[in-house]
Amino acid sequence: MTIGSLPRELTTTTAAAVLSISRPTLMTLIKNGTIPAHKAGSHTRLYAEDVLTARAARRARERAAFARLRDLDD
Repeated sequence: MTIGSLPRELTTTTAAAVLSISRPTLMTLIKNGTIPAHKAGSHTRLYAEDVLTARAARRARERAAFARLRDLDD
């Protein structure tokens, strides 16, 4: 576990790293409206709060899927 602080706004590269996904996948999620983003000049930026919320939601979906698999095994 790494403990650190995140700036209020993240670059797409940093946000992708936090989410453990590729940058192109992140850009697709932004384009689809799954993760909110905004422009700072010509650059796409994401709020750290939105990225952390997306990460928590993804982990919850993964845990639920794992629980369903475990139930199938029983």
